[in-house]
Amino acid sequence: MAASTPTGEPLPYLEITDEDYGRRAASEFTVDEVRSDTLILRGPCPRCRASLEIPVVTTIVHRGFFGRRLRRVEPPQPADQVEPMMCMCEDDHPNRPDRRYGCGAYWTVIIPARPS
Repeated sequence: MAASTPTGEPLPYLEITDEDYGRRAASEFTVDEVRSDTLILRGPCPRCRASLEIPVVTTIVHRGFFGRRLRRVEPPQPADQVEPMMCMCEDDHPNRPDRRYGCGAYWTVIIPARPS
């Protein structure tokens, strides 16, 4: 159920964060590993409560020297990953700029490293 103002109107778009957003996301989101290098974080936006699915890629690809080839680079040791997140819902939020999504909320969560 989407959050609304006390008058029942949809929450207006507002680029905002709060320490509580990260705590709420950490407790309410689920993490599904869809591939060995891709996670899907699912849960409600901590501000507007819209249902979100956020892909997180845990392995990166870098260009080789001189742009000749690509190579896969994995971290040498498992490490916790700090992941910035933002609401990307398609719900109606008044005053949202063109070509933007979400309610404007953003936060970070820590994705614990997988045990090796």
